[in-house]
Amino acid sequence: MNFVILLAAGESRRTGKINKVFYKIKGKPLIFYTILAFEKHPKIKKIILVARRKDFKKTAFLIKKYRFRKIAVIIEGGKERQDSSYCGLGAAEVLGAKKGDLILFHNVSNPLISQKEIFDVIKEGKRYGAALLGQLLKDTLKKVKKNFVKKTIPRQNLWLAQTPQVIEYSLAKKAFKKAQFHATDDVSLVEKIGRKVKMTPCSYRNFKITTKEDLDIIKNLINNGK
Repeated sequence: MNFVILLAAGESRRTGKINKVFYKIKGKPLIFYTILAFEKHPKIKKIILVARRKDFKKTAFLIKKYRFRKIAVIIEGGKERQDSSYCGLGAAEVLGAKKGDLILFHNVSNPLISQKEIFDVIKEGKRYGAALLGQLLKDTLKKVKKNFVKKTIPRQNLWLAQTPQVIEYSLAKKAFKKAQFHATDDVSLVEKIGRKVKMTPCSYRNFKITTKEDLDIIKNLINNGK
């Protein structure tokens, strides 16, 4: 069984006063597009939605309005992203997750994930135990201190990490329990305990919305059907 832990408990600090989860595009909130990608995917059984408590009522209304059937539960997120992921993992256990099942951790702010990309990362996650989507870095990378360039970092073999990030259930439990640091993504915890993680290429359309400018880009892509 494949579970999705959909992370929507962030504070959207870098988008100013805009709550990106409910940002309207073509009359629908951003979260609609993200949920829809997994709702219609044949390999996904259940979705666990991790949200801020103050957003529960609004989120539940949207689920009912758009008739999403795979949302199994809405739970409150933690202080940090990693805490929210761990809360979601606990919910998966309550819902019957067992060894061999796959857990897909996905940011609600990555709305343009394709059906093929979900298939691809599930396939690699099943084969290797842990996998993620990402893009090969295209731009030149500079290390800067006090606004001055200190070093140019070779971009060969450097990737941008995206989601979903897939971890086999028992491996995820082990990695999270052994974590002694706050990671900015989920598979970092698997790396930390010495397990391999498979990088799976995805489109540059699948990026995380962080700034107001990102919202404008996503809006244009969805409005133009790209």
